[in-house]
Amino acid sequence: MAITRPDGAIEYANRYLRGMLGVRSGEPIELPFARCETGCDRVRIRGGSGEALDVLYAVCPLHDDTGVAAGFVHLLQYLGDEHHIESLARLAFYDSLTGLPNRNLFNDRLARALAVGKRNRRTFALLYIDIDHFKQVNDAFGHETGDELLRAVAARLAQSVRASDTVARWGGDEFVAILEGVADQQSAACVASKLVAACGEPYIVRGHECRITLSLGASCHPRDGHDPAALLERADRAMYEVKARGRNGYRIEESPNHYGLSAA
Repeated sequence: MAITRPDGAIEYANRYLRGMLGVRSGEPIELPFARCETGCDRVRIRGGSGEALDVLYAVCPLHDDTGVAAGFVHLLQYLGDEHHIESLARLAFYDSLTGLPNRNLFNDRLARALAVGKRNRRTFALLYIDIDHFKQVNDAFGHETGDELLRAVAARLAQSVRASDTVARWGGDEFVAILEGVADQQSAACVASKLVAACGEPYIVRGHECRITLSLGASCHPRDGHDPAALLERADRAMYEVKARGRNGYRIEESPNHYGLSAA
């Protein structure tokens, strides 16, 4: 594995990669090739002893708080270790706890949705979802129970949207979603209400009955923005407005007629 800056300069290279390329610790290292496009490819490189090595090469952008790529993670897996190939691809693009797409894959799909929307004038909604008072679950029942609850919530979120939509784990107890083809605020509000209701049903986790609520904010493209940072910021702002009004509900950004608050 290596981490590079946007200009290609290497900030870190682990021991496995140095061994593959025959570079000792402390010596300067150069990637056999470098690119900045997200994805996985099978490629051939020259090893430290001059031998040809077939590897799986994956690149994942590291985004800052504004959504701009501040660097890139380069993952190379020798294909002689076939049983590691699938796990490497999943590690790059899927959350290890919930199995949902991770932030890297979500950002890639969001960029794709924006490109399709611009080209074909297609609309979509972006949801920002936070589990209310999740820390109380960890404090009361422990982190293992909290992890199982996160998996259960993730499953309900994924089951409550269409296969063409994307639900991803953003981090911690936060999730995000892209609802493809949602044309108006009413449609976004309908899905948001469905998610809040579905995830509000009780869970049985490690013998404990757990109940949670969601605070959910939504923004709509193109009305609320034409870039990832704007859409995420406005959905996040709408989510925090729900929390300020008592949690357990949803809000469609800049739409006072589409605020939904469930009974606590």
